[in-house]
Amino acid sequence: MPIRVTQFLHTDTGAVRSHNEDDLLALPDRNLWVVCDGMGGHDAGDYASGHIVSRLRHVRASGAAGSRIRDVERCLLDSNAHLLEYTQTQGLSCVGSTVVALVLNRDRATVLWAGDSRAYRLRDHRLRLISRDHSVAEEYAERGIPVEEGYSGAITRAVGVIAELEIDIISSQTRPGDVWLLCSDGVYGSLRDQSMAQMMRDSDNPARDLVEQAIKHGSSDNCTAIVLRLDEA
Repeated sequence: MPIRVTQFLHTDTGAVRSHNEDDLLALPDRNLWVVCDGMGGHDAGDYASGHIVSRLRHVRASGAAGSRIRDVERCLLDSNAHLLEYTQTQGLSCVGSTVVALVLNRDRATVLWAGDSRAYRLRDHRLRLISRDHSVAEEYAERGIPVEEGYSGAITRAVGVIAELEIDIISSQTRPGDVWLLCSDGVYGSLRDQSMAQMMRDSDNPARDLVEQAIKHGSSDNCTAIVLRLDEA
């Protein structure tokens, strides 16, 4: 059945950082939403996340959902090549960004990501993490060994960091009543799942409240959230 999407967007520099390296993109006419978390320091992180968002603005509005998903993946791989070249020509050590994107099409939702920005789905009062962090902590957890001190926040994949970038893609069924969240680690790193689910479900402006509560609860990073509520059209 036709689905109506109500979107909420918010990004904030936060209480600690001097500038915001996060960026976001909302293209409801193309059923595409994106959160990026840049890295590499002032200007470099801004450039990386901004470049990715700029490229994704050109994803085609028409055509089959599969073509749109391939367009998103191609834009991310092209951005990866560009950022690697930019890093070299500018004599910088790192110009990269994590990314998480959501493409909706009728009853299907497709998530594409690289890094530790996340996609969640709230359904029937249950919050489920759809993406899987590309991080040292996640890899160590899978092997059942403790994370070495100082490496808990290190990521293992991002746009602009490795030459042979692989974009993870997962597609699942979606339905009216679902609520989706895309966010940077500055948001989920300071909030409990129960609190996130409550704001996603009940808040008048869930993206704003998620960001504000993350900062209130001690987030030391930039904070960005996109919340999408799906209802029958």
